[in-house]
Amino acid sequence: MVSVSAIIVAAGSSSRMGGKINKPYMKLKGKPVLYYSLKTFLSMKEVKEVVVVIRTEDEELFRKILKKYNLKNVHYTYGGPERKDSVLNGFFAVVKRKGIILVHDAARPFVSPELIKRIIKAAVKYKAAVPVIPVTDTVKYSANGKFVEKTLNRRQLFLAQTPQALSFQVLLKANKIAKKKKLNITDDAMLAELAGVKVALVPGEERNIKLTVKEDLHK
Repeated sequence: MVSVSAIIVAAGSSSRMGGKINKPYMKLKGKPVLYYSLKTFLSMKEVKEVVVVIRTEDEELFRKILKKYNLKNVHYTYGGPERKDSVLNGFFAVVKRKGIILVHDAARPFVSPELIKRIIKAAVKYKAAVPVIPVTDTVKYSANGKFVEKTLNRRQLFLAQTPQALSFQVLLKANKIAKKKKLNITDDAMLAELAGVKVALVPGEERNIKLTVKEDLHK
């Protein structure tokens, strides 16, 4: 069986939430947002290792969650200036340096085991996979944000979710390229693209939303 490690990124600033508490530690149905994805990954026999990337100032809150909910076999490390740096820190904190690496946003608490299994299966076959949902609205393109230049074909457009999965070797190679070229990486599928690997599209889930503003906590 292939080795699977999960990195949960919880090191963002949560500026759009407008609160003093970082998003992963805000309450959702009485429990911290981070609790839900942690619980899901830890419950899966396919996932052998879980690493959480946190802000240094959130360490006490994070450790309280582990203790309160008796969440064991969780490693953690600290985030960097940008998301790609945080993912890289998580990558180097992984003990099992092989197999498949899953990278998930802590702000997506509703990820399901079924989706994670689909992503793992696709990554084993193709070396990289991303869950997506189709774009349903008409999309307009404008370089200056003032006038429409063209209407894009929404049938060719997809919204990326997490967890995204890459083989260990692909992630290692792509991170070296990104660091050398000082590229702005917004998600992990971009890393696979940098390494010349075709990223498989896997059906995502409408429920797997990313919590962005306070109103999302009440959906």
